[in-house]
Amino acid sequence: MKKPKRAQPPNHKNGFDFISNMPDVVLLLILQGLSTTEEIVRTSILSTRWRYLWTSIPFIDLDVSRGPKNPTKPQKKRFKEFVSRVLENQTLDLNSFRLRCLNYYMPVTIWRWVNTAVMRKAKRIDLMFFTKENHVIKWPHCLVTCDSLESLRLDLYPHSFLVFPDGMSFPALRFLELNNIIAKLDMVERFTKICPLLEELCLIDCFITYHKLGEILSITCSKLKTLRIHQLNNDFYGLGIANLGLKVSCPDLELLECVGIEFKDHFILENVNSLKKAVILPQRRFIRNEISKLGDTILKVLVGISHVESLSLNFSIILFMDAAHGLIRDFPASFPNLKKLEITTTICDYTLNVIIRIIRCSPILESLHLIILEAVEGNTLNYGWEKESYGPEYWALDEVQTREILTRHLKRVEFLEFDGLKQKLVIARWLLKYANALEEMVFSWCNEEMYHEMSTVTMNQVAKFYKAYPTVKLITLLKY
Repeated sequence: MKKPKRAQPPNHKNGFDFISNMPDVVLLLILQGLSTTEEIVRTSILSTRWRYLWTSIPFIDLDVSRGPKNPTKPQKKRFKEFVSRVLENQTLDLNSFRLRCLNYYMPVTIWRWVNTAVMRKAKRIDLMFFTKENHVIKWPHCLVTCDSLESLRLDLYPHSFLVFPDGMSFPALRFLELNNIIAKLDMVERFTKICPLLEELCLIDCFITYHKLGEILSITCSKLKTLRIHQLNNDFYGLGIANLGLKVSCPDLELLECVGIEFKDHFILENVNSLKKAVILPQRRFIRNEISKLGDTILKVLVGISHVESLSLNFSIILFMDAAHGLIRDFPASFPNLKKLEITTTICDYTLNVIIRIIRCSPILESLHLIILEAVEGNTLNYGWEKESYGPEYWALDEVQTREILTRHLKRVEFLEFDGLKQKLVIARWLLKYANALEEMVFSWCNEEMYHEMSTVTMNQVAKFYKAYPTVKLITLLKY
């Protein structure tokens, strides 16, 4: 039997293959589908047709770490020349310029590249480079009055002092993210005032110098929609935003994330009626006599954001103190719009009371995520879980009250960071028994070994629990 002949690729009079014979606009779309500038430039070796096409791509993404792990001096020099070559085309405006260059080049070299990108009217600039710790970096003059820039992300590692010049203005800036920056308090506040169109502000592990304790970082932006403040690195304890008071007054704000903030003194929310989602996750490192003050601050915050649709809270720090009594008693009367709730809490006598209290305040709650920790870091306490099970009598609730609390709107419950602990199954059993509209309960394990060892046994146990909604789906999965 003769083998069929392979179809030959079509030939064209000009000798180009089918793809290379496409119009430039189509070829440029193909190039823009590649993930890095290095890959795009490599296409120049395909043929003379492709040699200069890459110079018409309106974005640049360069990362020295994609090269050799320990580059030699000649290799560093070649990358430096490559960056300059890629930036050469002054006739084409840039949509974005992203550069990751570790500690291989001096700031003066990097700012020269940034200046070229600004001259090409870059709309988005994303920079990450290493400096000497506590090194002073002067904000480049080219960015002082850049009227094309819409998005700026700057990451200095490990931490560097950033000095801003006078007369700085960003008339078109809509997104600003600062990582690992050390700056003066008034300089950060200036940023929020010189960006009239700013819609998203992210301060990640930034450290603010101030003159005296009790000073407040004030963020006032008329168009700001997203504010993220994350303080996950406490190496500069005493300088971080975590130790400052915070005042937010943004009428268009829709998303607020405060992660790792202490809330010791002042956390003031004003004019945030547009807020739809709030993430309030204070850090766990507290002195015991500060817990009560923390509880009072969180209560004030909850009152100010009681109109949100999505809420993430961390109560794991304060539940083992007497402050929890006041926390439960003084909760906002209602979260009338709340549809999605995530609670991080610690197993103790008050855990279920807090969960019940929030659910009771949330008449249209649809989705509940629970992260239940076994202990507070740095504390060894008796949490009072000696009994094998807790029923409605423990919480002083009868079945009628319980069914009223678990409204017909609650459709999904997920246990995050699940480990099969008996006390967590008590809560799962209570929810299954009384949530008569529950459609799905998910157990998300984060420990692979524990998941393979215990998930099947645990699910068999849960399957035997009484269910108010007989067709509820029980799901177990491994989520890293």
